Amino acid sequence: MGEEKHNKKKIVYNNYQFYENPALTEFIEKQATKGYSLCGAMGKFLNILKFCYAKDELPKSYTILHKHLDEEIDKKIEDMKASNYKIVYQNNLYIVFQHASREDSEMELGKIKTKQNTLLGVPIKKSLALISALFVISIIGVILNILLIHDGNLHFNLLSLGLYLALIITFLFYFIGDLHDIIVGKGTSIDDKLYFSSRTKFKDILFRIGDILKFGILLGGILVSVMLLLDAKDEVSAINIFGMWLTYGIVGYTSRLKYQRSYISLLLIEVFLNSFQFLLK
Repeated sequence: MGEEKHNKKKIVYNNYQFYENPALTEFIEKQATKGYSLCGAMGKFLNILKFCYAKDELPKSYTILHKHLDEEIDKKIEDMKASNYKIVYQNNLYIVFQHASREDSEMELGKIKTKQNTLLGVPIKKSLALISALFVISIIGVILNILLIHDGNLHFNLLSLGLYLALIITFLFYFIGDLHDIIVGKGTSIDDKLYFSSRTKFKDILFRIGDILKFGILLGGILVSVMLLLDAKDEVSAINIFGMWLTYGIVGYTSRLKYQRSYISLLLIEVFLNSFQFLLK
Protein backbone atom coordinates (compact mmCIF):
# COMPACT_ATOMS: atom_id res chain seq x y z
CA MET A 1 0.00 0.00 0.00
CA GLY A 2 1.26 3.48 -0.83
CA GLU A 3 -0.02 6.92 0.06
CA GLU A 4 0.78 10.17 -1.74
CA LYS A 5 1.76 13.44 -0.06
CA HIS A 6 -0.85 15.67 1.58
CA ASN A 7 -3.15 12.66 2.11
CA LYS A 8 -4.92 13.29 -1.19
CA LYS A 9 -4.75 9.84 -2.76
CA LYS A 10 -4.30 6.28 -1.61
CA ILE A 11 -3.19 3.38 -3.80
CA VAL A 12 -4.05 -0.06 -2.40
CA TYR A 13 -3.05 -3.47 -3.70
CA ASN A 14 -6.14 -5.69 -3.71
CA ASN A 15 -5.51 -9.31 -2.68
CA TYR A 16 -9.17 -10.18 -2.01
CA GLN A 17 -10.11 -13.49 -3.61
CA PHE A 18 -13.04 -13.81 -6.03
CA TYR A 19 -15.30 -15.31 -3.31
CA GLU A 20 -14.66 -12.35 -0.98
CA ASN A 21 -16.82 -9.89 -2.91
CA PRO A 22 -18.82 -8.79 0.19
CA ALA A 23 -15.57 -8.44 2.20
CA LEU A 24 -14.02 -6.31 -0.55
CA THR A 25 -17.12 -4.11 -0.60
CA GLU A 26 -16.88 -3.67 3.18
CA PHE A 27 -13.21 -2.71 2.87
CA ILE A 28 -14.01 -0.03 0.27
CA GLU A 29 -16.82 1.34 2.44
CA LYS A 30 -14.51 1.48 5.47
CA GLN A 31 -12.13 3.60 3.42
CA ALA A 32 -15.08 5.89 2.66
CA THR A 33 -15.69 6.42 6.39
CA LYS A 34 -12.11 7.74 6.60
CA GLY A 35 -12.81 10.24 3.83
CA TYR A 36 -11.39 8.17 0.95
CA SER A 37 -13.81 7.56 -1.89
CA LEU A 38 -13.05 4.96 -4.54
CA CYS A 39 -12.07 6.86 -7.68
CA GLY A 40 -10.73 4.12 -9.93
CA ALA A 41 -9.04 0.78 -10.22
CA MET A 42 -6.55 -1.08 -12.37
CA GLY A 43 -6.30 -4.66 -13.56
CA LYS A 44 -8.71 -7.32 -14.75
CA PHE A 45 -9.54 -8.36 -11.19
CA LEU A 46 -9.43 -4.86 -9.65
CA ASN A 47 -5.83 -5.61 -8.68
CA ILE A 48 -5.08 -2.00 -7.72
CA LEU A 49 -7.67 0.21 -6.01
CA LYS A 50 -7.35 4.00 -6.18
CA PHE A 51 -8.94 6.18 -3.48
CA CYS A 52 -9.28 9.96 -3.54
CA TYR A 53 -9.46 11.96 -0.32
CA ALA A 54 -12.44 14.28 0.07
CA LYS A 55 -12.75 15.33 3.70
CA ASP A 56 -16.14 17.01 3.34
CA GLU A 57 -17.77 14.12 1.51
CA LEU A 58 -20.22 11.88 3.35
CA PRO A 59 -19.35 8.15 3.51
CA LYS A 60 -20.62 6.27 0.47
CA SER A 61 -22.03 2.81 -0.09
CA TYR A 62 -20.77 0.64 -2.96
CA THR A 63 -21.93 -2.33 -4.97
CA ILE A 64 -19.51 -4.52 -6.92
CA LEU A 65 -21.25 -6.60 -9.58
CA HIS A 66 -19.60 -9.36 -11.60
CA LYS A 67 -20.46 -9.35 -15.31
CA HIS A 68 -21.23 -12.49 -17.37
CA LEU A 69 -22.08 -14.45 -14.24
CA ASP A 70 -25.85 -14.64 -14.64
CA GLU A 71 -28.43 -13.23 -17.08
CA GLU A 72 -30.48 -11.62 -14.30
CA ILE A 73 -27.40 -9.87 -12.91
CA ASP A 74 -26.34 -8.68 -16.39
CA LYS A 75 -29.85 -7.31 -16.98
CA LYS A 76 -29.77 -5.49 -13.65
CA ILE A 77 -26.41 -3.94 -14.59
CA GLU A 78 -27.84 -2.64 -17.85
CA ASP A 79 -30.95 -1.30 -16.07
CA MET A 80 -28.77 0.54 -13.55
CA LYS A 81 -26.66 2.01 -16.33
CA ALA A 82 -29.81 3.24 -18.06
CA SER A 83 -31.03 4.72 -14.77
CA ASN A 84 -27.83 6.78 -14.49
CA TYR A 85 -26.49 5.15 -11.33
CA LYS A 86 -23.02 6.49 -10.60
CA ILE A 87 -20.38 4.15 -12.02
CA VAL A 88 -17.06 4.46 -10.20
CA TYR A 89 -15.21 1.90 -12.31
CA GLN A 90 -15.86 -0.87 -14.81
CA ASN A 91 -13.94 -3.29 -17.02
CA ASN A 92 -14.78 -6.52 -18.84
CA LEU A 93 -15.40 -8.42 -15.60
CA TYR A 94 -16.55 -5.95 -12.94
CA ILE A 95 -18.60 -2.83 -12.50
CA VAL A 96 -18.60 -0.75 -9.29
CA PHE A 97 -21.61 1.43 -8.48
CA GLN A 98 -21.68 4.15 -5.82
CA HIS A 99 -24.83 4.86 -3.76
CA ALA A 100 -25.89 7.66 -1.50
CA SER A 101 -26.50 5.25 1.39
CA ARG A 102 -26.38 1.57 2.33
CA GLU A 103 -30.17 1.54 2.73
CA ASP A 104 -30.67 2.57 -0.90
CA SER A 105 -28.21 -0.08 -2.02
CA GLU A 106 -29.86 -2.88 -0.04
CA MET A 107 -33.38 -1.95 -1.13
CA GLU A 108 -32.39 -1.85 -4.79
CA LEU A 109 -29.94 -4.75 -4.96
CA GLY A 110 -30.59 -7.07 -2.02
CA LYS A 111 -31.76 -10.01 -4.12
CA ILE A 112 -29.10 -9.56 -6.79
CA LYS A 113 -26.29 -9.35 -4.22
CA THR A 114 -27.48 -12.53 -2.50
CA LYS A 115 -27.65 -14.36 -5.82
CA GLN A 116 -24.20 -13.17 -6.85
CA ASN A 117 -22.68 -14.18 -3.51
CA THR A 118 -24.17 -17.66 -3.90
CA LEU A 119 -22.87 -18.00 -7.48
CA LEU A 120 -19.39 -16.81 -6.48
CA GLY A 121 -19.34 -18.95 -3.34
CA VAL A 122 -16.83 -21.80 -3.04
CA PRO A 123 -18.38 -25.32 -3.16
CA ILE A 124 -17.14 -26.60 0.20
CA LYS A 125 -16.96 -30.37 -0.46
CA LYS A 126 -15.52 -30.10 -3.97
CA SER A 127 -12.98 -27.48 -2.97
CA LEU A 128 -11.77 -29.42 0.07
CA ALA A 129 -11.47 -32.57 -2.04
CA LEU A 130 -9.47 -30.75 -4.74
CA ILE A 131 -7.20 -28.95 -2.26
CA SER A 132 -6.60 -32.15 -0.29
CA ALA A 133 -5.72 -34.10 -3.44
CA LEU A 134 -3.38 -31.39 -4.74
CA PHE A 135 -1.73 -30.96 -1.35
CA VAL A 136 -1.09 -34.70 -0.92
CA ILE A 137 0.34 -34.94 -4.46
CA SER A 138 2.52 -31.90 -3.73
CA ILE A 139 3.94 -33.39 -0.54
CA ILE A 140 4.61 -36.73 -2.25
CA GLY A 141 6.35 -34.89 -5.09
CA VAL A 142 8.57 -32.97 -2.66
CA ILE A 143 9.54 -36.18 -0.82
CA LEU A 144 10.43 -37.89 -4.11
CA ASN A 145 12.49 -34.86 -5.15
CA ILE A 146 14.42 -35.01 -1.87
CA LEU A 147 15.09 -38.75 -2.37
CA LEU A 148 16.13 -38.27 -6.00
CA ILE A 149 17.94 -34.95 -5.61
CA HIS A 150 21.27 -36.43 -6.80
CA ASP A 151 19.63 -38.03 -9.85
CA GLY A 152 20.50 -35.68 -12.73
CA ASN A 153 21.60 -32.06 -12.50
CA LEU A 154 22.03 -31.24 -8.80
CA HIS A 155 21.77 -27.46 -9.25
CA PHE A 156 18.53 -27.73 -11.25
CA ASN A 157 17.08 -30.21 -8.74
CA LEU A 158 17.90 -27.89 -5.84
CA LEU A 159 16.26 -24.96 -7.66
CA SER A 160 13.16 -27.07 -8.33
CA LEU A 161 12.94 -28.32 -4.75
CA GLY A 162 13.27 -24.80 -3.36
CA LEU A 163 10.55 -23.55 -5.72
CA TYR A 164 8.17 -26.39 -4.80
CA LEU A 165 8.63 -25.84 -1.08
CA ALA A 166 8.16 -22.07 -1.47
CA LEU A 167 4.91 -22.56 -3.41
CA ILE A 168 3.52 -24.95 -0.77
CA ILE A 169 4.50 -22.68 2.14
CA THR A 170 2.99 -19.64 0.42
CA PHE A 171 -0.24 -21.57 -0.23
CA LEU A 172 -0.39 -22.47 3.49
CA PHE A 173 -0.26 -18.79 4.53
CA TYR A 174 -3.37 -18.08 2.44
CA PHE A 175 -5.15 -21.29 3.39
CA ILE A 176 -4.55 -20.82 7.14
CA GLY A 177 -5.89 -17.26 6.81
CA ASP A 178 -9.12 -18.52 5.27
CA LEU A 179 -9.36 -21.36 7.78
CA HIS A 180 -8.95 -18.93 10.69
CA ASP A 181 -11.78 -16.71 9.45
CA ILE A 182 -14.06 -19.71 8.92
CA ILE A 183 -13.43 -20.81 12.53
CA VAL A 184 -14.15 -17.33 13.96
CA GLY A 185 -17.38 -17.07 11.94
CA LYS A 186 -16.43 -14.72 9.09
CA GLY A 187 -17.21 -17.38 6.48
CA THR A 188 -20.88 -17.75 5.61
CA SER A 189 -22.29 -20.95 4.11
CA ILE A 190 -25.22 -20.75 1.67
CA ASP A 191 -26.40 -23.96 -0.04
CA ASP A 192 -23.09 -25.69 0.82
CA LYS A 193 -21.14 -22.80 -0.68
CA LEU A 194 -18.83 -20.54 1.28
CA TYR A 195 -18.13 -16.83 0.98
CA PHE A 196 -16.71 -14.21 3.33
CA SER A 197 -18.59 -11.13 4.51
CA SER A 198 -15.47 -9.53 6.04
CA ARG A 199 -11.85 -10.19 7.02
CA THR A 200 -10.05 -10.40 10.33
CA LYS A 201 -6.76 -8.58 10.85
CA PHE A 202 -5.00 -11.93 11.26
CA LYS A 203 -6.13 -13.14 7.84
CA ASP A 204 -5.20 -9.82 6.26
CA ILE A 205 -1.66 -10.11 7.69
CA LEU A 206 -1.26 -13.69 6.41
CA PHE A 207 -2.50 -12.69 2.96
CA ARG A 208 -0.02 -9.80 2.86
CA ILE A 209 2.80 -12.19 3.79
CA GLY A 210 1.58 -14.50 1.03
CA ASP A 211 1.72 -11.63 -1.48
CA ILE A 212 5.30 -10.83 -0.47
CA LEU A 213 6.31 -14.49 -0.75
CA LYS A 214 4.73 -14.78 -4.21
CA PHE A 215 6.73 -11.79 -5.39
CA GLY A 216 9.84 -13.23 -3.75
CA ILE A 217 9.33 -16.60 -5.45
CA LEU A 218 9.04 -14.97 -8.85
CA LEU A 219 11.98 -12.60 -8.41
CA GLY A 220 14.23 -15.11 -6.64
CA GLY A 221 13.42 -17.88 -9.10
CA ILE A 222 14.25 -15.67 -12.08
CA LEU A 223 17.56 -14.51 -10.59
CA VAL A 224 18.67 -18.04 -9.66
CA SER A 225 17.58 -19.36 -13.06
CA VAL A 226 19.60 -16.69 -14.86
CA MET A 227 22.65 -17.56 -12.76
CA LEU A 228 22.23 -21.26 -13.57
CA LEU A 229 21.76 -20.51 -17.27
CA LEU A 230 24.93 -18.44 -17.36
CA ASP A 231 26.78 -21.25 -15.62
CA ALA A 232 25.16 -24.08 -17.62
CA LYS A 233 27.71 -26.43 -19.16
CA ASP A 234 25.27 -28.43 -21.28
CA GLU A 235 22.12 -27.85 -23.33
CA VAL A 236 20.01 -30.17 -21.18
CA SER A 237 20.28 -27.89 -18.12
CA ALA A 238 19.26 -24.86 -20.16
CA ILE A 239 16.31 -26.69 -21.73
CA ASN A 240 15.18 -27.88 -18.28
CA ILE A 241 15.19 -24.36 -16.86
CA PHE A 242 13.39 -22.86 -19.85
CA GLY A 243 10.85 -25.70 -19.77
CA MET A 244 10.22 -25.23 -16.05
CA TRP A 245 9.50 -21.52 -16.41
CA LEU A 246 7.36 -22.08 -19.52
CA THR A 247 5.26 -24.54 -17.51
CA TYR A 248 5.11 -22.09 -14.58
CA GLY A 249 3.91 -19.30 -16.87
CA ILE A 250 1.30 -21.35 -18.76
CA VAL A 251 -0.20 -23.05 -15.69
CA GLY A 252 -0.08 -19.83 -13.64
CA TYR A 253 -1.93 -17.84 -16.30
CA THR A 254 -4.55 -20.47 -17.18
CA SER A 255 -5.32 -21.36 -13.56
CA ARG A 256 -5.66 -17.66 -12.74
CA LEU A 257 -8.37 -17.43 -15.38
CA LYS A 258 -10.02 -20.68 -14.33
CA TYR A 259 -10.10 -19.83 -10.62
CA GLN A 260 -10.68 -16.10 -11.05
CA ARG A 261 -7.93 -14.89 -8.73
CA SER A 262 -7.49 -17.74 -6.29
CA TYR A 263 -4.42 -18.91 -4.37
CA ILE A 264 -5.22 -22.53 -5.28
CA SER A 265 -3.23 -21.80 -8.45
CA LEU A 266 -0.08 -22.08 -6.29
CA LEU A 267 -0.74 -25.78 -5.69
CA LEU A 268 -1.67 -26.33 -9.34
CA ILE A 269 1.62 -24.80 -10.47
CA GLU A 270 3.56 -26.94 -7.98
CA VAL A 271 1.90 -30.17 -9.14
CA PHE A 272 2.45 -29.43 -12.83
CA LEU A 273 6.07 -28.39 -12.29
CA ASN A 274 6.66 -31.59 -10.33
CA SER A 275 5.12 -33.63 -13.13
CA PHE A 276 7.24 -31.78 -15.71
CA GLN A 277 10.44 -32.53 -13.82
CA PHE A 278 9.69 -36.25 -13.47
CA LEU A 279 8.88 -36.48 -17.19
CA LEU A 280 12.42 -35.25 -17.92
CA LYS A 281 14.04 -37.91 -15.72
